[in-house]
Amino acid sequence: MNLIELMRESREKLKQHWLIAAFICFIYAFLVGAPSELNSYGNLLSLLLAGPLQLGMSIYFLNIFYDKPASIENLIEGFKPLLKVLSLYFLISIVTLIGFMLLVIPGIIISLGLSMSYYIFIEEPELTIEEILKKSWKLTEGYKMELFILQLRFIPWYVLGILSFFVGVFFVLPWHQLTLINYYTFLKKTGT
Repeated sequence: MNLIELMRESREKLKQHWLIAAFICFIYAFLVGAPSELNSYGNLLSLLLAGPLQLGMSIYFLNIFYDKPASIENLIEGFKPLLKVLSLYFLISIVTLIGFMLLVIPGIIISLGLSMSYYIFIEEPELTIEEILKKSWKLTEGYKMELFILQLRFIPWYVLGILSFFVGVFFVLPWHQLTLINYYTFLKKTGT
């Protein structure tokens, strides 16, 4: 797979949505980050918001990718299957954390292997959490290194975003998200 071409395609698809997508990424970052600054209960609130908001953001970007109507309301859609999404989020977080505690490399491998879980959850909501995780792992089988390289390709863009007083980060995030979805659709095609 030509990763540079994949990134270019994603950037083109995002062009007409970029400003709103950046705003949605800002809202996500604010809602997940701000409560932890309030008090000790804020950390718990941040944890409870992160999973559903990540699912909502994934819905938003999937809608853009498939040329469906995408709006800020998509963020709220992540709260509809609340218990299931919280379970998925905590399970992915715990397993990834254990991988990172063992050594960094197993944590990266686990993170890459489970990275397609939210997209699978959205497209196949009838699956159990275990089935979603297994499907994500199987989907990325043989592609984890390429997916890792794809992730690394965004580091310079994030550095530039940070150098622009962090504002640029909110313009890189949508591009990164849409590129991951583009890669997910590639994996689905190769897996069938």
